[in-house]
Amino acid sequence: MPTSYEYRNGFLHSRSRGDAVWTYRRNAQGDVTEAVDPDGQVSHYHYDARGQLLSIRYPDTSRHVFVWNTLGQLVEETLPDGGVRRFSYDALGRRTTTADEHGAVSRQHWDAIGRLIQTTSPTGATRAYSYGAYHQVTAERDELGRITRFEYDDDLHLVSRRINPDGTRVQYRYDHAQLLLTEIENESGEKYRLDYTPTGLIRQETGFDGRRTAYAYDLNGHLLEKTEFGDDGSVLVTHYERDAAGRLLVKTLPDGVKVIYQYDRLGRLTGVDDGQKHPLAFEYDLQDRLITEHQGWGTLRYAYDACGQLKRMRLPDNSKLDYQYAKGGALTAIHLNGAPLTQHVYQSGREQQRQQGLLLSEYTYDDQGRLLAHAVGHQHDSLYRRDYAYSANGNLEHIADTRHGQRTYGYDALDRLIRVRHSRDELPESFAHDPAGNLLMQERPGPTHIKGNRLLMQCDRHYDYDAFGNLIRERRGTAQKLVTEYRYDCQHRLIGLTRPDGKTATYQYDAFGRRISKTVDGEKTEFFWQGDQLVAESSKTQHRSYVYEPGTFRPLALLDGKGPKKACPFYYQLDHLGTPQELTDYSGEIVWSAQYDAYGKVAAITLAGEEYLDQPLRFQGQYFDAESGLHYNRHRYYDPRLGRYLTPDPIKLAGGLNQYQYVPNPTGWVDPLGLSSNCPPSAPRRPMRYEAGRVVVEEGAPPLPKMTAQERRARLDEVAEENAKRRVHEYEELYDMHTVKKHSSEISDPALKQRAINGADPHTGEVPKGAKGNPSSQFHSWRMHLGALNKAMTKDKNGLIRHTGKDQKKNPVVRLELPGAGRGYRPNKKDAQNPGLNEGMNWFEVKFDKVNTQEPFTGFPAEGK
Repeated sequence: MPTSYEYRNGFLHSRSRGDAVWTYRRNAQGDVTEAVDPDGQVSHYHYDARGQLLSIRYPDTSRHVFVWNTLGQLVEETLPDGGVRRFSYDALGRRTTTADEHGAVSRQHWDAIGRLIQTTSPTGATRAYSYGAYHQVTAERDELGRITRFEYDDDLHLVSRRINPDGTRVQYRYDHAQLLLTEIENESGEKYRLDYTPTGLIRQETGFDGRRTAYAYDLNGHLLEKTEFGDDGSVLVTHYERDAAGRLLVKTLPDGVKVIYQYDRLGRLTGVDDGQKHPLAFEYDLQDRLITEHQGWGTLRYAYDACGQLKRMRLPDNSKLDYQYAKGGALTAIHLNGAPLTQHVYQSGREQQRQQGLLLSEYTYDDQGRLLAHAVGHQHDSLYRRDYAYSANGNLEHIADTRHGQRTYGYDALDRLIRVRHSRDELPESFAHDPAGNLLMQERPGPTHIKGNRLLMQCDRHYDYDAFGNLIRERRGTAQKLVTEYRYDCQHRLIGLTRPDGKTATYQYDAFGRRISKTVDGEKTEFFWQGDQLVAESSKTQHRSYVYEPGTFRPLALLDGKGPKKACPFYYQLDHLGTPQELTDYSGEIVWSAQYDAYGKVAAITLAGEEYLDQPLRFQGQYFDAESGLHYNRHRYYDPRLGRYLTPDPIKLAGGLNQYQYVPNPTGWVDPLGLSSNCPPSAPRRPMRYEAGRVVVEEGAPPLPKMTAQERRARLDEVAEENAKRRVHEYEELYDMHTVKKHSSEISDPALKQRAINGADPHTGEVPKGAKGNPSSQFHSWRMHLGALNKAMTKDKNGLIRHTGKDQKKNPVVRLELPGAGRGYRPNKKDAQNPGLNEGMNWFEVKFDKVNTQEPFTGFPAEGK
């Protein structure tokens, strides 16, 4: 469905998309003064006489305030949470200082022609830049005085060589016609080649290991076919079918399996079916925010506050999480099934305190936002504490842990970890790296050079790969008789393994590549996801849910037990990276704790408490598999014993030059998705960040629907929904109706479907005598439900005939059109177990008592005339 725009006096007045309308009110100068979203939430904008924005007032009454000088430069900004930032400029208008909301000041220094030559962090550390004749950065000196140099092609003025502080170099070559990158030579002298179509799309890429991948496109540049060539001559071909808008409709995998994508009339992804038993389905609100997702064995439901922040989430086991925020969006509390789960105190975006059960955590930070200390205790009693220290360029140097002693860290000239020293009895850890960044553990001699970054041997372990670079075999022990076999599908996902003792494990994935089950020696565990986060797992013996700090992969709580009455919370205590260190119960007792080596392998686990509760989360986004010792890391499997992945990065160069590497530095970086690592602390401002090697071919597949819109200020009037629910329940009780029990938005899909199969009551599950299927339906929301009842009950008050007709039993009815009223099933005479689904019921019907014709006894969505 197209988006419609209405203009008045040359300015945009409203934007309509489906049933959603955004309206803009303006002043005489045409500046927007009010923005009204589809749910009626209003943001107000105020300006000075010069048209400069002075303030924004959001629906939660928080304000964003701006102060300008006479030159029109922003000199002060008050954030919605109350924090204040200040800025100053030189005579030429270049920003020279930035004071953040915590008072930390960063400085920028410029040369006479406007080039940034030095940045000074709040700690006083400096980073400097040198330039060539054409104003290109030729050298960068970091906070420790180490220099990275850049050389340029004389004709193209593009970077041709990067010389690292240790003398290693990466070289880049281009074609002269399109100025496109055609070759990368890594630090080991291996080459990655790229070939392009006349329109600049990648036609073929050849990796450092020699593997080729070819691409074919339609006339609009959409990918139609991907061909992967194996080392042994084998070929994997993936086909893509699209609609006229370029949206992916069908992806045909190399094994012939078809993945089918479905969209609604607004182009939103509503379903993905890869032929498994449980296809994925998604539902949205007026503002395109995800409100329901169905997958596997359960459903997630979401509700949002007036500013678009997640207000409520219902987990697959029906447990409810309620989120509370301060003005400006800072999280203040999370409630589990109506009881407090955690409480939080933030100051200008940084968490200062956290209450988890009876435990109180207190956090302190340095001027660059890095965690300096985490103290855990009761109200007036400290239990343990961790202090962190960093080098001038941000590397972790020291941890002082009252539970586990002290650790110190050392790095090479490229910021790669080379040693860890412990104050207690643990053995020191030492590491070396080859020129391409492959990890070599010095206490375990191995090869000094690894072709294509494939590890061939480490100590007595030997590794074999398939034709596509996936690790398929580990051989170790006497005569290499202890063999672990790994098996993959046509998408290079691990689907099974066999251990040396003969025990096996198999793995299944959904259409987005998320692992949905694993079976180990016949025992199955199923997994449930919220986007890319694992939120629940279930087996015959246990059910667990995981709660995260909003918008992150940092775990907050583990809920042990299924259902609102059985879910028992345990709390995560994390390090600076978000790695679990302890799990505590409500009283504060440590029930699980772990010590790790530098690359995430558990060195020791301590279980306590009555149930000896173990937990599988490791580095952010990683899940420990006891059957293999591997960490499932969303798109790949990570081996903490080797500090590397089993398979190449599926996003190829977009993930970096070394496609098996975990992260450049495990003390400061994380990779929650198994794709591309990131560093939690913010990096200082730089005049350039060279990304020559980060090219990628986009499949054009729709991404996972997100729980919230990109901007926090997308808003939904959740209060109205709650009020509507209350009013509908009042009608139900006042008129002794059955509209809630049989037609509310909270009826589960299986119950709704069962009614169309055998007439079972959706509320009680009772099946009537002479069972046969009845048409079933439910409203999409409580507001839609209330709107239908009100329209029917006030029809005569609006000067209209009270009823529109009668049903077969002579009951008076009101039947009217109501776009988007609801959904339902109709009985299928040919196949009773598969009733027909109608997702788009755009009418409703309310039935009234024959005698008291003003009293309704039911109301439901209906199909059209």
